[in-house]
Amino acid sequence: MEAIRLALQDAGISKDQIEGLFTTPDFLWGNEGLQANLLCEYLRITPKVMAAVTCGGIAAGLAIRLAVNEIRLGNINLAVCYGAERERTAGLFKETGSGKPSPMLEPTALALYGTRVIISSYALSASRYMYETGATEKHFALAAVRNRKSAANNPLAAYTAPITVEDVMHSQKLCSPIKLLDTSASLDGAAAVVLASEQAAGKTSRKPIYITGWGQYHDSSLLIPTDGCTRSISSFLAVRKAAAEAFRTAGITPAEVDVAEIYAPFSPHELMVPEDIGWFPRGGMIEALENGDTDIGGKIPINTDGGLLSRGHPWAATPFYQAASLVKQLRGEAGKNQVDGARIGLMQCEGGMLNNAIVAIVEAG
Repeated sequence: MEAIRLALQDAGISKDQIEGLFTTPDFLWGNEGLQANLLCEYLRITPKVMAAVTCGGIAAGLAIRLAVNEIRLGNINLAVCYGAERERTAGLFKETGSGKPSPMLEPTALALYGTRVIISSYALSASRYMYETGATEKHFALAAVRNRKSAANNPLAAYTAPITVEDVMHSQKLCSPIKLLDTSASLDGAAAVVLASEQAAGKTSRKPIYITGWGQYHDSSLLIPTDGCTRSISSFLAVRKAAAEAFRTAGITPAEVDVAEIYAPFSPHELMVPEDIGWFPRGGMIEALENGDTDIGGKIPINTDGGLLSRGHPWAATPFYQAASLVKQLRGEAGKNQVDGARIGLMQCEGGMLNNAIVAIVEAG
């Protein structure tokens, strides 16, 4: 409720103006998809359109897409998108972390392979990337250190204490080559965003931010591809396709983006995703991290509020966090983490292990 209240306040509207309500289900608490109904009761609102959207980590991105579509169709003018997750409170990974397979991530056909939840897939991906590019665990650590440095100036970040490459390298090994400080924690959190038609935004918002490009792609796998041995697990078709579509619809190139929020729950993928989006050639993120190209003030500042590793990653809310971070940057309200002259931002989110991808381009008015 606090997240929604703050979003409405920031947009300069009242709850009675909400015409669309789109949520990601906090299903760990057994709401059975009724979270939107609960919010209507708490808020005492009667939206024209509402839905709870789930599709792994891109659920919040899909909720934004659904709201945009309803607005573009002329069905509504104003919508609230909201997500919350109580992973820590509910102990999502306590059982699966003990070595038992997850029925959510490992259906019967895959459980025999003992993949033991999602981290093993990301670890295999990281190992393959190291083999193909020459990246080392220290390069992964550099991404984690960069995120923690940015989080230090974010009052909402979960982890703000400074860390070094050595701290990351000596942290507990979870699933080689991924270590504790390479990993986003299981946390509680909530976020909300308001979307509006251009006409409605012009009447209410002091600094409207526009969605100018959108790309989306879903490939034929859940985590690790199971339809052949030729599919890469260190470069992701879904991200490349979604990014290409987003740039095409926005009419810009990767070089024109000023600031980006990427969805990387493990530090190795902070190297892979920027390459797939098109900012760096294959293996180019190794040198980019060493040179500070993705730091604030660098070639393409990434995850300027700490990213999933340090800001936090309650998955059902994460893309809303990303959207809010970009809005602050493009409004010039990011404080000590402000990217000078930021006018164009990019948001990337995923589901599975980058097998579902959304890339959105946002621009200052």
